[in-house]
Amino acid sequence: MRPARLALAVASALLVAGCQSPDVGQRCQLPFHAGATSDGPTPQTAAGDYLEVGNTACDNLICIVSPAVEGGRYNACAEGNCGYCSKPCVSDQDCSTSQTGLVCRQMVLDPAFIQKLQQTDPALLETYLSDIRFSSYCAVPR
Repeated sequence: MRPARLALAVASALLVAGCQSPDVGQRCQLPFHAGATSDGPTPQTAAGDYLEVGNTACDNLICIVSPAVEGGRYNACAEGNCGYCSKPCVSDQDCSTSQTGLVCRQMVLDPAFIQKLQQTDPALLETYLSDIRFSSYCAVPR
């Protein structure tokens, strides 16, 4: 009897896990560092995509704020959360596009930021980016 109960418990847990919503697309806050002159980007003020790696509000630790797009579901901030959780991806299927409205697209890091970091703290640049200067993430379509 015990093996039957264990099998039933495992099957139930797998069924529940399979039905849970993806973390991708959930709202998150992308705060600026202490002493910043602004509260951070919003979809209305962002000139490009802002990405924060290590955001603990997201299971995949990536929070993005993208510029507003016509009819976009991530155009407004919700309770101070102007970003959305994301993750690295290879295709739109990784982004649960039908549920989130996000697509897999390339994010390119600001060349001026990379150059400044290269000049001021090459070790930090190597630690966080190594040879990677762009990657694909689940993001609002362009």
